[in-house]
Amino acid sequence: MSNYRIGDIVTRKSYGGDIAFKVVDVIDQGRSKPSYVLKGLIYRIMVDADDDDLVQQDSRSAYQSMYRFLSRAEKYAFASTRSRTRPVFGFPMLLKPRTRAGKILQLDGDGEFLEKCLYHYRKSNIAAFGRAAAENEQPHVIKELLQRYRPDIVVATGHDSIKKNADKNNLNSYKNSRYFIQSVMEARSYEPDPDKLCIFAGACQSFFEGIMSAGANFASSPGRILINALDPALVGEKVSLTDFRKVVTPQQAASVTISGREGIWGIDTKGRMRV
Repeated sequence: MSNYRIGDIVTRKSYGGDIAFKVVDVIDQGRSKPSYVLKGLIYRIMVDADDDDLVQQDSRSAYQSMYRFLSRAEKYAFASTRSRTRPVFGFPMLLKPRTRAGKILQLDGDGEFLEKCLYHYRKSNIAAFGRAAAENEQPHVIKELLQRYRPDIVVATGHDSIKKNADKNNLNSYKNSRYFIQSVMEARSYEPDPDKLCIFAGACQSFFEGIMSAGANFASSPGRILINALDPALVGEKVSLTDFRKVVTPQQAASVTISGREGIWGIDTKGRMRV
């Protein structure tokens, strides 16, 4: 019998309770002890765990901690992004007249994280469109969405993880990296020029080298670390609000994220804001 239900907040004993997860699926399969599919509450990580490895947490406290953490992440990004005007009471001022921020399309395996990212774009006065799609569905829908919305920047993200003590250069070591790679390949077949379509792809511990080789401008995670729920949006925002005559370097993109250069890296990429 399952001790946990979908929606419960838990931590893992085997990792010292370092990350809060939400239970998103219960896998019984006739076993004496069920296992669970878990998604990070703050981080873009997805894992499986056995019943006896979990400890239930207080949901209210966990969500309060999440909102505080995401609020700090946004404030840090506002302070770090130079391509916008100075924030007022935590919100950016309107862009200068006759400017157009780059349009963003985001595909996200986590609908709750997607809503947080879209809200962040709205606060930054960026035109953005989102589709909640499981990581394995994204390669099948990304080209049609690119044709429909014609964005300047596309973000393909969700959740990922690498198996413990696995070969980081083996694609089979990753939970969802193959789908991010496939999505990048589909997007790049739609628009081959990285200066015309900026692509970010990946999540926690994703196969950075594989995603970049597929044609991404930016990807996670060179250090195979956890990335914050807002990190992909912060990179997209940085490119969107940078003048098209200027370049966003990997250092600049990493500097606006919570995870930093071990979490996000890429190539020099032209900004997408038109004056």
